[in-house]
Amino acid sequence: MNGMESRLRRIFRKETGCSLVVAIDHGMALGPMTGIVDIQKTVSELDATGTVDAWLVTKGIYTHAFEPAGSPGVIMRASGAATIAGPDLTHEGITSTVEEALSLGADAVAVSAFIGSDFEHQTLVDTAMTATACHKWNVPLLGVMGLGKTNEEKKKDPKFIALGARVGAEHGADIIKTYYTETDFEKVTAGCPVPVMIAGGPKCETDLDTLEMIYNALQQGAKGIVMGRNVWQSPHPVALLAAVEGLIHAGFKVREAAQLLEEKIKG
Repeated sequence: MNGMESRLRRIFRKETGCSLVVAIDHGMALGPMTGIVDIQKTVSELDATGTVDAWLVTKGIYTHAFEPAGSPGVIMRASGAATIAGPDLTHEGITSTVEEALSLGADAVAVSAFIGSDFEHQTLVDTAMTATACHKWNVPLLGVMGLGKTNEEKKKDPKFIALGARVGAEHGADIIKTYYTETDFEKVTAGCPVPVMIAGGPKCETDLDTLEMIYNALQQGAKGIVMGRNVWQSPHPVALLAAVEGLIHAGFKVREAAQLLEEKIKG
């Protein structure tokens, strides 16, 4: 085993090869959102369930407010510097280094690339150069494949999402975070040589919708989730995590997961 394999085992469970990652990096662009206003409380409560394999965090939250109950894996954001108050959320830049991530104790690094946006070129260059730096230290890179506002409709296009996933891997990412498409998602995973994990995207209307999306993605080759709002903005996030863990690591069907969700809610 080398350093890369060791760190990947901190993120993906050896028994299933899959992972349940909760993302709490939204505040870097969106500020204190519902569900992560008291982010330290959110982390403590959700991590205490023992269901979270890893967290996607910014260096500021990791340093000042990340106090998990256990010892989960940590993926640290290394790109950002754009907010909803600015002209374009896709105008991200590199905000950290692999060395800083390692000094803080992170297991992996995450960088965004925005396919089809005005900043596609620069964010892909940033991804590629960060991959080079990561691999020098045997640190996994999570490629967060985003879209510009003008490409919102393309979230539903499996060809476009498959393009983004493959491009991220081609530029050196070891794991891809991308959007789930209701049709032909298996083509997204089949065309990507590294593990594909699904983002939550916009908040689902119900927890059952979230479970169905995750189940369908897993059946089509996804290796887990990197989700935020659909977890911590749920009316019952602790119960939902138990159901999601059942889908990802226990092979639950949607009905079994939904039943567990109801049982956990009722206590």
